[in-house]
Amino acid sequence: MRSEKIPIGKSTRTFVDIARRAQLVECAIDAIAELGLPKASLAEVAKRAGVTKTTIFYHFANRDELIHEVFASVLRQGAEFMAERARRGESAAAELRAYIEANVAYIDTHRKQVRVLTAIAMNFTDEDGRTRLTHDASVYGTSLAPLQEILERGQRSGEFRGFTTRTVAMTIRGAIDVIGPQLSVIPDLDLEAYAQDLVSLFRHATMKEARP
Repeated sequence: MRSEKIPIGKSTRTFVDIARRAQLVECAIDAIAELGLPKASLAEVAKRAGVTKTTIFYHFANRDELIHEVFASVLRQGAEFMAERARRGESAAAELRAYIEANVAYIDTHRKQVRVLTAIAMNFTDEDGRTRLTHDASVYGTSLAPLQEILERGQRSGEFRGFTTRTVAMTIRGAIDVIGPQLSVIPDLDLEAYAQDLVSLFRHATMKEARP
């Protein structure tokens, strides 16, 4: 993947290059969200951007590189959203609550981006069904690390009871990630109530029982 590709004949990108590249990524996001990944062709992206396919090849080597950049771009947006809402330094319970609420809030306010992530994660595969993504798109990989760190801090501080942090982190992550598919059939799902239910559920699942 050449996500840092510099147009031929140049040593650096100009502001115009950067703006055009960002425009193409946004048009690809819109196309994937509306049509699905298979139908989001380069011709479709070019039409939405008001350019020719040749212009796309000026900035991206091929469709695969564009899709990789779309995925990375949406992940960056999500990471920035989460970083603004992180609560380091408070209790582990407060951090876990903030983590759950921020994730559900992102899904609620960025439904298009969530559709795109889901579409790429499920459909951007090779002939054997293996992902072609270079980023971790799985709830079982490195994306679990921040959540596991919260759980481990809670155990070290004595707030949380003993449990396997990876198992609980996977369970929390799975309960969050299933929201996307639910929204496709229940678009008016009350996500504020959903978030509070998750907070309550995992508070009871992680906290130490008070001694009599």
